[in-house]
Amino acid sequence: MNIFSKLKQKIVSNLNPDLIIKIKRLWMEYVLPQWKLLALSMIFMGAYAGANVWSVSLLKPVFDKVFIEQNRNILFTIALEVLIAFGAKCFAQYFQNITMIMLGANFTKRLQGDLYEKFIAQDLEFFHKNNSASLIVYFTQDLNVIRDVILNCVTTLVRDACSVVGLIVLMFWKSFDMAAAMFILFPIGFYPMVYFGKKIKKIFSNQQISFGSLYAILAQAFQGIKIVKSYNLEAMESQKVRSSAEAIANIEVKLSKNNHVLSPLMEFLGGVAAACTLAYGGYRIIHGTLTTGDFVVFLVAIVAAYQPMKSLANLNARFQMGIAAINRVFSIMDKRPVIVNKSDAKVFEVRKGVIKVNNVKFDYAQGVEVLHGINLEVNEGERIAVVGAAGSGKSTLINLILRFYDVKEGSIKIDGQDIRDVTIESLRDNIAFVSQDVVLFDDTIKKNILMGKPDATDEEAINAAKQAAAHNFIINQNQGYDTVVGERGSNLSGGQKQMISIARAMLKNAPILLLDEATSSLDSKSERMVQEGLERLMKGRTSIVIAHRLSTIINSDKIYVFESGNIVESGTHAQLLALNSYYANLYKIQFMQD
Repeated sequence: MNIFSKLKQKIVSNLNPDLIIKIKRLWMEYVLPQWKLLALSMIFMGAYAGANVWSVSLLKPVFDKVFIEQNRNILFTIALEVLIAFGAKCFAQYFQNITMIMLGANFTKRLQGDLYEKFIAQDLEFFHKNNSASLIVYFTQDLNVIRDVILNCVTTLVRDACSVVGLIVLMFWKSFDMAAAMFILFPIGFYPMVYFGKKIKKIFSNQQISFGSLYAILAQAFQGIKIVKSYNLEAMESQKVRSSAEAIANIEVKLSKNNHVLSPLMEFLGGVAAACTLAYGGYRIIHGTLTTGDFVVFLVAIVAAYQPMKSLANLNARFQMGIAAINRVFSIMDKRPVIVNKSDAKVFEVRKGVIKVNNVKFDYAQGVEVLHGINLEVNEGERIAVVGAAGSGKSTLINLILRFYDVKEGSIKIDGQDIRDVTIESLRDNIAFVSQDVVLFDDTIKKNILMGKPDATDEEAINAAKQAAAHNFIINQNQGYDTVVGERGSNLSGGQKQMISIARAMLKNAPILLLDEATSSLDSKSERMVQEGLERLMKGRTSIVIAHRLSTIINSDKIYVFESGNIVESGTHAQLLALNSYYANLYKIQFMQD
């Protein structure tokens, strides 16, 4: 087996069938649709390579005709040809760079958009397993690497390869035996390319993971800055960042060592080639078998081929970095969410809003059951409450109704429709959700309210705010409804944030309402204001309320008491007090605390 066969076998061994499919998809879906830009860029690359070879070949008449023979008649012609050659080279290089930049920008924006759609379509469990900071690495580090590798590969394989091939043809034309001798050195440089390429791929994968860890530490510290400061954790958090940054620095040094070893190696081989050319070429000139012009053209061709050959030598190292990034990105692109619409899913239609939970069992982790055969019913326009200790399964019930997860056994039906048989979008369109953990986006108050109904008018948004008792505090802000709330609503109080979330639910005007401890984190004054908004929101709607403070659910049509994933009691407030059991004891404890 010859040296080139061995090289091919080593390179192909890294391209498993799955990776080849991914690269093909990347090329077919994101590069080829821009074939006009790609073709135009390749034309300019070919023009650049041709002008480069032409400019080198012009050295023969410069030395033989002008310098040696002192021919003044062709001096102007040769000068004009050199000017045209270099002008064409610069022109082609500029427009090739511009077209490739445009192609890269389009490539990145499309891939980012598609990747975000894949992220946002994932189940809630996916986001519990992957912190937000590590996911951002896919959008920044990985996509930039893929873009750069794609563009560099195209440029190297077209422009640089054409330049090298053209210059090699020129060398063989000027001196076949010298050119043949030079090629003895070329195979020697391929072994390090393959060897260091494998190492670079592995190191780069570790680097991306380390970046994700650093971003996660930063995000957690910034989001939890109150805890960090109140517990004097600045030094500890700083040390975490320093340790993570040190790990990244060490990886970068290791990556740099492996990534840059090829450059001096290729330079050394180029020096060997130049030395051999000088010795052998000088010998032939002395014996009259080679002209000075041919020798200079040959020597300059070697020098001119150095940079594109260096790019070709580094292509494998870049490609290995791209492979690592492509594998990471497509691990998300190919990940299908578990909660999906059935092929025959129907549009959900709410007629009365009757909710029936039939013998529902569920576990987050395999074998660790959270709900043990839950049964409950909410009739049209009723308000039921769910109470119980932390971890008893209350919020899990809400998650199942919204189909953030699917039940393991049993069913949840609304107006006789199993929620697994209808489209997820139509189900959630008919449910308004208000939770204790209010999520506001770093945008204006008005736009946060309009998320409940994006096509609503300003008048509708203001009316919803009034219904939620939020209008008065909003108009007292500096910019009114155009006031920016800050990250996670940091510029507002807890009560103000909750009122905006209620206004958002008001604007949605869904027939079914789910409230998950919507007032538990508020002070008494804020709670009263928010509770007024909630009362208006629940009026005429089928509502399920999870409550920690029992005073907020006394008037519920029915109360279900959860304990360790079971319903242990149910009835009205008066009925449960009369039982003098779990609920009554809980109420007495809170009553004494109040």
